[in-house]
Amino acid sequence: MATLEDLEARIAALEAAQADYRAVLTAINALGANQREHSQRLAAVETGLAEFRAETRVGLADTNSRVRSLEEGQAEIKDLLIRALER
Repeated sequence: MATLEDLEARIAALEAAQADYRAVLTAINALGANQREHSQRLAAVETGLAEFRAETRVGLADTNSRVRSLEEGQAEIKDLLIRALER
């Protein structure tokens, strides 16, 4: 039969194990919260990047059309100068 001291030691060991178990659960919950936060931040970065890429494409289209317009204007000026010099 177990002595009172043995039983008290076993209870203390069980209580310590229970405390360790709670500590592990707390750590797991904290890691899960951290993972969710990182996931949300990554999603926000991906959304921002997609928006930036879309804006950049629109900006490039505008820039390309402006360059074409300038090139057309330059060609018209060149034609006018050539005609004026031929007179």
